[in-house]
Amino acid sequence: MIRTTRPPIRVGIAGLGRAGLEMHCLELAQYPELFKIIAVCDPIKERRDLVVERCPDCRTYRRYEDLLADPDVELVDIATRSDEHAVHAMQALKTGKWVNVERPFCRDYDEAMVLRAAAIKAGNRLLVRHNYRYETSYLQVKEVIDSGVLGEIYDIKIRRGSFERRDDWQTVKRCAGGMALAFGPAFLDQAQELLRTQPVKVWSDFKRVASVGDAEDYVRIILRNLSGLTVDLEISGGRIGLSPQFIVTGTKGEFTLYPNAEEGTLRYLDPKQKLARRRSSVRTPPLGSFGTAETLRWIETKVPLKPKAESGMTLIWEHVFAAIRENKPYPVSLDTAIETMRILTLIKKESPFA
Repeated sequence: MIRTTRPPIRVGIAGLGRAGLEMHCLELAQYPELFKIIAVCDPIKERRDLVVERCPDCRTYRRYEDLLADPDVELVDIATRSDEHAVHAMQALKTGKWVNVERPFCRDYDEAMVLRAAAIKAGNRLLVRHNYRYETSYLQVKEVIDSGVLGEIYDIKIRRGSFERRDDWQTVKRCAGGMALAFGPAFLDQAQELLRTQPVKVWSDFKRVASVGDAEDYVRIILRNLSGLTVDLEISGGRIGLSPQFIVTGTKGEFTLYPNAEEGTLRYLDPKQKLARRRSSVRTPPLGSFGTAETLRWIETKVPLKPKAESGMTLIWEHVFAAIRENKPYPVSLDTAIETMRILTLIKKESPFA
């Protein structure tokens, strides 16, 4: 938690749905020294009233334009429907206020580039909420990779999703629905960070498995960088069985982590074992063998995840505060977010759900 003598940022939240009301409002309440929700906006009166019950001094607006006109709002937090994010961000940037946008921050690469120009003109006050960079499980994966115990990493698998027969607006293409935009930016951002360099090859597959509507609920993306590292990402609304959330494989070991687990499994070659030098041979090996027999010593251990109090996705708000009040670089660069949208736009155009 940041300790500061600076005044809290005055926030106006646009959109009181799953993100705005059930995530942003609750998360900001954990940082009373850093943020104060002074205004909200939503066309549904019952949702505005819910906020007033929690924050009696909070102003409520039905129209987005009225929220933008509020002179006390410093940060416009956009949590409206996905197809409205770019338009609402453009409007907010023109007011000179800071703007924080829920994912996806736009619908495609063209919108992303328009927003980039508007953000530069507004003094780089656009922040994209890629909060899954601070997911506890993801931070643990990065820590294991950085430790070097797995050797050179050559394959990473990311699996997310469950079986959901969804029928809400996020199953409709004209509302910017579908798994690619709903969760693609979050987990593709993780994949890009793990690649560390720009992918040179991209393969994808889109399906509709369990949801209704006309948008996809299954996305598979495989990325490969110049060094040969592949990240295999699957986001599925039709997943039936439990699969590992992460499998990270290197030349000396593997790390496996299941969803909602409190610990991961690390299996690696004993670094104390001296491996004999080996050379390939064209001679016929003995029957039943694949060359010279060898006994390898493997170490298997459990790696506990850090408590959520020390990590977790709400940490993105501390970086928002640091960017606005302390003029520190925001860790999610706009160019990185734009690259995510470039990849998503490219692969979606090649799918049946374009």
